[in-house]
Amino acid sequence: MTFSNGWEGQRTYASQLGPEPLLAGPNPVADGAGPAVAGAAGAGPLSETGIVPLRPLGLGDVLGGAFRAVRFAPAAMFGLTLLVLLVAQLLGTGLGYVLQRQFGGSVIPFGDPDLDQFQLFGWTSVVGTITSQLTSVVVGMGLMHVVSEAVAARRVTPAEALRRMANRLWAALGLAFLVGTAALAGVALLVGVLGLALARDDVALVLPVLLLVLAGGGLVAWLGTRLLFAPCAIAVEGLGPLRAIQRGWVLSRGRFWPIFGTYLLASLLVTMAASTVTQVFTVAAALLAVQNLQWAMLVVTTAATLFSTVLTLPLTTAVATLLYVDARIRREGYDLALGEAMFR
Repeated sequence: MTFSNGWEGQRTYASQLGPEPLLAGPNPVADGAGPAVAGAAGAGPLSETGIVPLRPLGLGDVLGGAFRAVRFAPAAMFGLTLLVLLVAQLLGTGLGYVLQRQFGGSVIPFGDPDLDQFQLFGWTSVVGTITSQLTSVVVGMGLMHVVSEAVAARRVTPAEALRRMANRLWAALGLAFLVGTAALAGVALLVGVLGLALARDDVALVLPVLLLVLAGGGLVAWLGTRLLFAPCAIAVEGLGPLRAIQRGWVLSRGRFWPIFGTYLLASLLVTMAASTVTQVFTVAAALLAVQNLQWAMLVVTTAATLFSTVLTLPLTTAVATLLYVDARIRREGYDLALGEAMFR
């Protein structure tokens, strides 16, 4: 931190200026250990503290804060996520079934005409997957708002989170369109290069193609990390898609490896936990497939996808939001603004 006289000094964080909000739970001030403190925005006496300390966050702070966010507002984090995703999945499956009845079993026009709607490229599977992905993007807007408010010890109701989803709907879909278009262009380019290499049947092209694939994977990881905070900027700061991309780019500058490592580790842990639970659905779907019970298999597969998403989406979104909060603390002194809102 640079003071007005030009000398460098140690920066003071909000956690050093008053009671450090470490965990969500009883506040000793509110319990009678000191004078009452008014909550933020006229919410009355502060009865709970935030989910993370108001200082730069470490790996343990981010991972622990993600689970505390779920416990802090379970109805908004899990309940609302389940409800919205369930409705969207039912609508997507119904629309896919109607399209299958109208245009045949497969999305691919030159595919097998006997391919039914329960296969990989069936209308039901494709439309359901697209609907689920887009809904997850929109639901993330509400979840990010819930987590950002939980950092300031404010509990968001499901109704408020739903309003935030509706308000940021088009901005979230705009960001998804931009990112998805860029991703499809990259995949098309890579597939074209691979197809050209296979058509020439030249062994000498194997190594360059492998290097190209590795470079493409590294580019995806780099861009994904640099753009990780763009949805947070839309949900929390109310920015549009293009400004959110610019904002995320600035906040992630110079901190690629800490952001990438923390998010990757958290995603792996959450995914492994969810996959362990959903193995029951996988076994059930396999048994139903053997018995050719297609409708029952569709129901079980849809339930497995829905259950896995409900488990993973709130936690991974909470991790991304806390990394966003950490980036703002390090760059903008956001902890001081949060501390002032909590304890004034």
